[in-house]
Amino acid sequence: MSTVMKIEDFNDENVAKIAAMIGQVDVNSNTAVGLPRLAIEQQNETKEGETLPKGAFRLRMGDKSIYSKEMELRLFVRYYSYDLWNNEQPELSVRTVLAPSLSDDFPDTSGGNKCGKLSKDEISGLPVNSIEHAKQKSIKCTQAVYGVVTSAPDAKTVEGEEVDLKGTPFIWSARGSAFMPVADYIREVPSTKLMFGQKAKLATKRNVNGSVIYYTPVFDKPKPVKVENGDIELLNTFMEDIDKWNVRVIKEYRDRKDAVLSRDDLDVANSLEAVDSV
Repeated sequence: MSTVMKIEDFNDENVAKIAAMIGQVDVNSNTAVGLPRLAIEQQNETKEGETLPKGAFRLRMGDKSIYSKEMELRLFVRYYSYDLWNNEQPELSVRTVLAPSLSDDFPDTSGGNKCGKLSKDEISGLPVNSIEHAKQKSIKCTQAVYGVVTSAPDAKTVEGEEVDLKGTPFIWSARGSAFMPVADYIREVPSTKLMFGQKAKLATKRNVNGSVIYYTPVFDKPKPVKVENGDIELLNTFMEDIDKWNVRVIKEYRDRKDAVLSRDDLDVANSLEAVDSV
């Protein structure tokens, strides 16, 4: 379970320990329901034909989406997770716990680890056209980034209603083309500082790959801000949210493991019966 922090815990001696806890550093390396979800809008229009501001940041709050071309954010926590999504039957999708380091174990909802993700060497040894190779490409690693909006001057709904987003907490599932920009920004935070004691302006960059146009986040350099009591409360809220998700995943993990063990016991019993009947 995550540790509850107090304002007096934030001193120079504890920086390394806290940085590891919030996923700012991958200490062994050489989602959150209810929180607004941040992403970059990659679509031109909705299924109903409504025009969308492609390339803008989108903050989904319940059934409402708020858009802004630029934002200023503070990132508080970065954890990793893996998932194997089933588009045809979403209920069969596999998800892992959230963990601060890629070298951690990632128990998943199928009773396995990392949704079955293999190492790069193991994947390179698979036949390119095999089912397992295709499965490995479908297993995605995501950075679950928790933070707060400090400024979004042009934030508005699709209908044009202006919205004040200052102080709005969020979770950002940074994956795919957003993965490295987020990771690179966090690496830019000085090792003697904590990332939630920094803020940065964000914009998006237009990219073209053949006929595909997509947008990626662009961070300015981190700038220091004062950490206050309200920030500590928010950090603890984020850590509690991670705990809740992990408790849910671990329960499913154990249920599936127990089910597998039960089937194995049945197989052994059936084998013994077969031997006895000979």
